[in-house]
Amino acid sequence: MEVNMKMPDLATNEGVELGITRWLANEGDAVKRGQALLEIETDKAVQEVECIANGTLTTIHVPSGQKVAVGTVIATIKVS
Repeated sequence: MEVNMKMPDLATNEGVELGITRWLANEGDAVKRGQALLEIETDKAVQEVECIANGTLTTIHVPSGQKVAVGTVIATIKVS
């Protein structure tokens, strides 16, 4: 089974796009729920975002340096 990880709502304003500053894991890496998976830049700070499931990070849909709207699928994890 695969799960899609979406851009979380870390901003206080609706419709704000958030930027991914860097991924802390690569495609093909084993990941665990609660593990820091990426860093997101809000209007106030850079924050780590935790992985939502145990498994393998199969696809990064949004690379570092891009901004996307809250709710956009940013990664796919194959659950183990």
